[in-house]
Amino acid sequence: MYERTGVLVRKKFREYLLPTLMTSMAISLASVVDSMIVGLLLGYKALAALGLASPIIFCINVVYMLFGTGGITFASIERGRRHDKRANHVFTLSILCGTGVMILFLAIMLVIMEPVSIALAAGDEYLASITADYLRPLMFAGPTLMFSFGIALFIRTDGRPKSTAVIVILSNSVNLLLDFLLIGFLDTGIAGAGISTAAGYTVGILTLIPYFRSKNRFFRFTKPSKAEIKVIWDIILIGFPKALTQLTSFFRSMLLNAIVVFSLGSIGMSVMTVCTNALLISNIFVNGTSDSLLPIVGTLFGEKDYYGIRKTVKSACKVLTFACVGLMAFFMITPATVGRFFGLSGLQELAVLEPAIRLFALYLPFSAINTVLENFYATTNREKLASLIAILDGLVFVCLFAFLLSLADPNLIWLCYSLSGLATVLVLLAAAAVIRRRENVAGLLMINEKTAPGAILDVTIEASPNHAAGISCRIIKFCTENDVDQLTANRLGVAAEEMAANTAALAHKITKPGSIDIMLRITEKELILRFRDNGEIFDPTSCEPGGSPDPELTTDGIQVMKKLASNLDYSRQLGFNTTILTFSRNHFRKNPRNLY
Repeated sequence: MYERTGVLVRKKFREYLLPTLMTSMAISLASVVDSMIVGLLLGYKALAALGLASPIIFCINVVYMLFGTGGITFASIERGRRHDKRANHVFTLSILCGTGVMILFLAIMLVIMEPVSIALAAGDEYLASITADYLRPLMFAGPTLMFSFGIALFIRTDGRPKSTAVIVILSNSVNLLLDFLLIGFLDTGIAGAGISTAAGYTVGILTLIPYFRSKNRFFRFTKPSKAEIKVIWDIILIGFPKALTQLTSFFRSMLLNAIVVFSLGSIGMSVMTVCTNALLISNIFVNGTSDSLLPIVGTLFGEKDYYGIRKTVKSACKVLTFACVGLMAFFMITPATVGRFFGLSGLQELAVLEPAIRLFALYLPFSAINTVLENFYATTNREKLASLIAILDGLVFVCLFAFLLSLADPNLIWLCYSLSGLATVLVLLAAAAVIRRRENVAGLLMINEKTAPGAILDVTIEASPNHAAGISCRIIKFCTENDVDQLTANRLGVAAEEMAANTAALAHKITKPGSIDIMLRITEKELILRFRDNGEIFDPTSCEPGGSPDPELTTDGIQVMKKLASNLDYSRQLGFNTTILTFSRNHFRKNPRNLY
């Protein structure tokens, strides 16, 4: 009867998944539709210019990933560790430093735009000219992207994924609306695409106002001490594996663009742009699922909830499997239709496009595996392994195979992606085997959960008074099985029952009956009880005697619980109530056994 079900973390993943998929969809489709509009209205050379500008876009994304993703991952872990003040320092430094670096990059690029554009276009003056026309207004999107979407990441971790989706969807809707207006009706040419992107992100800043006016928000700008400034380096280190993906994409796009232009000309470059947009479509699901994992895994990792991590990753894998199979079938069956969406309909263009799309589609499952594992390792203190994935799949293998295939047959260049993904997976499997032998961990997740000390009881109960009464007996029995003295065991049983009963009555009085995860850890020095539920805000630390609206239940029991525990800690994160009670103990078994 009493066992951990994982229902809470699965529900939380599903709660985060749809808004995050919508966020990812808004970002990806904005770029895809930009390319469609440019290709259909301005021709394949303008479409090629968008592809040539991609290295600069990757540079903007490097800064965003370093400070945005690095900051939110670090802050999630700190909140899981109950370091709330430090989490707010991370928030402040991430947003302000990231925005400052974006402004500096903007200033530098405006000065060196001409030579950079010529280099991107490999000396083609016309392509260089329209590439520069697109990039000049686009560069102003960097600071607004960092500020608006960066804060949106923290809003999602504050238990408001729908608010984040609104910010991103509205920003990109403005972007697409201005695309049609500026390019289709006002004849601004390719510059209109850059202007609309910058304007969309600027509008995104206005959508942050409701969050900053909220009294219940967690993240706030603070003034870190001089000693806390070093947190910037920690943010960069955590964000580096994710940023490295963009950095390797920068070099990859430079090298691949040169190989494609040399081997297949401007038509090949326009086909490369279509393939890049096909990857963006798959990233709706890959990045959306991966980004749903980040705040949940970061929080659970900080709390050392390894069972919850495994259940969340399992849910993510099911989504990705379904998405990859569907997308591969779509691209394999309808490559010509995909090309026509981007204005490529001529016989010569389709002759290059159709085999390219089919060969590229083989990469999608490898992309999903490598992306999710890269993000997971970066969140769970395996940054080197995450960086290895980014370097191998993002640069080394793909460029090596592209060069070799271009020598054999230029039409096979597109196979370089799937060969790169496969080679990276094989290297990862070999590296994981070495790590498992060295650290005594299991599987590809390689979580070192065996280092968690003490005996553990991990259960899920329904948020109801009847189940609250039953958990008391189970905890007392578990304590006595692990040589806890009877007095301490009884104290834990009473505390657990009071906490569970009040959680059921106060946190779930409006919502439908939910669930409560209860974890008891017995160590040599203390006993730790952790409660997590998905109900309304319920902070037992602020409860006053007799404060319950239920006439049959008073919060006097919570006052008893406070007296029994040596420490009581509460936090609200990811929409969960998480309460930790700590008890001192008198007698322990020297080598308590672990129960999972």
